[in-house]
Amino acid sequence: MSLVRSASKSPDDRPPRISWPVAAALFGVATVLRFAYFYLDDLTRRIPGTFVHRLIEETTGNFASLLFFPIAVFAERRFPLDAGRWRRNWWVHAAGYVAYSTLHTSFMAVSRAVLFPALGQGPYDYGIMSVRYFMESAQDLFSYAGFIAILTLMRVQQKLRDREIRAVALERDAASARLDALSARLQPHFLFNALNTISSKAYEDPIVADELIGRLGDLLRESLRTGGRPEIPLDEELKVLEAYLAFVDARFGDRVRCTIDVDPAASGLAVPAFILQPLVENAVRHGSSVEEGGADIRVGIRRTSRGLSLTVENESPPDASEPGRIGTGLGATRDRLVLLYGSAASLTTSASDGRFRVEIAIPGRVVEPSTDEVEKEHAGAHR
Repeated sequence: MSLVRSASKSPDDRPPRISWPVAAALFGVATVLRFAYFYLDDLTRRIPGTFVHRLIEETTGNFASLLFFPIAVFAERRFPLDAGRWRRNWWVHAAGYVAYSTLHTSFMAVSRAVLFPALGQGPYDYGIMSVRYFMESAQDLFSYAGFIAILTLMRVQQKLRDREIRAVALERDAASARLDALSARLQPHFLFNALNTISSKAYEDPIVADELIGRLGDLLRESLRTGGRPEIPLDEELKVLEAYLAFVDARFGDRVRCTIDVDPAASGLAVPAFILQPLVENAVRHGSSVEEGGADIRVGIRRTSRGLSLTVENESPPDASEPGRIGTGLGATRDRLVLLYGSAASLTTSASDGRFRVEIAIPGRVVEPSTDEVEKEHAGAHR
């Protein structure tokens, strides 16, 4: 039973993949090199006429090695020696070595006995076979051990490569799950405030409440159109921001002023989905008290040599402590940027002249517009 378990394969324990044409080519190279070595040795010793003799010997010897190389392949695949498994599988390879050496020597004896007379070299004397088997076994031990060592090294390298690929996939899935969690942490917060605004207007001004419900529908459609995509075109992000600002206007009126300045060269570039709305919402919440004097919020979008720059700034209350500190909302946004772009993105905050500023720098990438299938389905549902 232990032998059967030793042959089982875990996802990262697959046998090495062998290219048999490559293996045959390597054995061919070995044949040429060994022939050259022995034939040149004969020439240095002034022994003439050994060209065909040496060619037959080395060709039959290396062809026999290739012919019985699958013995080592089979033994290594069924009974690997890596990861401490040699302790229970070594005897299988000892038997494999004996089988390989016996067959290798027998094939050389038979093939040479046939080829030498056929090629006009006369009978071939291979000596006393009982002794020849022991003599060849020494060289065959190095050959078989070399085969197993190479196959084991290939197995270990493949295992490391598989683990690395799986680790990258797991890291990517974890990052995607964390990115989804961060996005979900931002959007429900906005929906809660939006529903509160609609509720407050339902009796006070039904017409405005109805308009806000339509705006909320637009926002939800935009959210669904992204299809969970981490990035959307800037134009679509601006539509989300405009829909959100309708709620800000309904709640605060002229007490909150938001100016959006967009560089035309930035049109079509990609931004993280729903990145601007939480930044502006943060500016509304932490800017100058809207109950006392209102807030002046400025949104700037510029194409730069690095890519794209997004800035949101507002008044900073005189008694604000640590105006440059990144809070929970901005921290979640920064985490999203790290997951999406790594070190290629940055989020910085600054405070000067009574204003608080958030600046985001991201790479300038182009992304396809979101599909409108959701919008079509939504429209069809109302027909």
